[in-house]
Amino acid sequence: MNSSQNHDECTRAVDQQASPSLGSVLKAARRRIGVTQSQLADLSSVSVRAIRDLELDLTQNPRRETLRLLLDGLRLTGAQRARVEEAAAGPFPRGMLDSLAPPPAALGPIIGRERDIEALTDLIELGGHRLIRVVGMAGVGKSRLIQEVAGAMHASAQMPVVWVEPDAGPAGKPADPVRDRITALLGGDPELDYLATAFGTNDVLLVLHDVTVGPGPEAALRRLLEQCRGLHVLCEAREGSQWGAGTDHPVFPLAVSERPVSIAGREPASAVSPALQLMLSRRSSLEREALADSRTAAALAGICHSLDGIPQAIEAAAAWLLLYEPAQLLDLARRDPFKLATSPGNDSGDLRSALERSVNALDPRDADILHRLATQPHPWTMAQAFACLGHVGDSALSAIHLLCTRGLVRPSGWDAGGTPRFTVLNMVRPLLAERTAPTVPAVVAASTA
Repeated sequence: MNSSQNHDECTRAVDQQASPSLGSVLKAARRRIGVTQSQLADLSSVSVRAIRDLELDLTQNPRRETLRLLLDGLRLTGAQRARVEEAAAGPFPRGMLDSLAPPPAALGPIIGRERDIEALTDLIELGGHRLIRVVGMAGVGKSRLIQEVAGAMHASAQMPVVWVEPDAGPAGKPADPVRDRITALLGGDPELDYLATAFGTNDVLLVLHDVTVGPGPEAALRRLLEQCRGLHVLCEAREGSQWGAGTDHPVFPLAVSERPVSIAGREPASAVSPALQLMLSRRSSLEREALADSRTAAALAGICHSLDGIPQAIEAAAAWLLLYEPAQLLDLARRDPFKLATSPGNDSGDLRSALERSVNALDPRDADILHRLATQPHPWTMAQAFACLGHVGDSALSAIHLLCTRGLVRPSGWDAGGTPRFTVLNMVRPLLAERTAPTVPAVVAASTA
């Protein structure tokens, strides 16, 4: 029997295996071409001991370079080679998966994010997108949204969910090798072999919860995705990706009422803004009061408007309602929104610091555009923004898009004709007032000259 016939029989044997172990596949392939372990070692430059351990399934996770050398030595190509590689990756190890904690159960319903949940679920299940970045400002609820989507995917059993977050798990729990390797990868460790073997080609959703992914970690995740064809990654980020590929899903503050609110018998509950729904959900006694008193409802809606519908700020403001009447808090929200956006007894100022960093990171052109737009007292359409800026151009479009993704500009409903409107955040305006507007005369016009 010539070598070509031996090779054909070898590849047929590989094709006919149904979920074989890597050891059995390699042993059958070696025997079909009529070589000993020692001879295969000479052909592949892999040691006899390593080949023996692989054939006995004593080594479960061979290095990809070792596997490549063996496949070259066995002269396997094309689909047959891919089949052996899949046998090496194997199914996602059930014991490993069972040892991973499922997404933690939410302690309460998520409010105002139904469309985001549906869109993200569709991206994972139907859209073919495998790196999905939930992009938005600090405090907007990215982590909570990711938790909800991961929980829905886990409950539906569409695909296994691998949940990873910093320092997860109780003290004294044995180290989780998958989480540890992912943490190392995000920290700059270039070694992918363990994770590539663990995930293989199986459909798996990797959720990075409360982990802000920057350019370096994103590059590492993209390398992992290249090797694991069924892997999907759901993570959060503060800004859009520097890569053109992938999917950024922007998350904005909850919608607020842009007009006085009255829900005392005249306005249906469905008309109450999501931001106000969140406020009322945090204090059930206020919900009863608001339903009975239109002035209370209007004050609470005004607080939500002053805080731009930012969930973290609204939840902090709800804590202050134990100490002050809604009308008093509305006055405070208008005078010092950052005070109200920080829970009583907490002087960290996290939200203010995050917004200050976003403003300070703007280049002169974008900072100038932000100052000009902040002079508009009412929400504006893109056409009105162009009129304010003095021109229409790609530079203005990209600048406004950047200001939205950084959380400095938010959507603000639609005008009578159904055109989207936007506004600079109320909480950004005092930060701009503390600074002298950038002296960049005609910077916008010059950028299009």
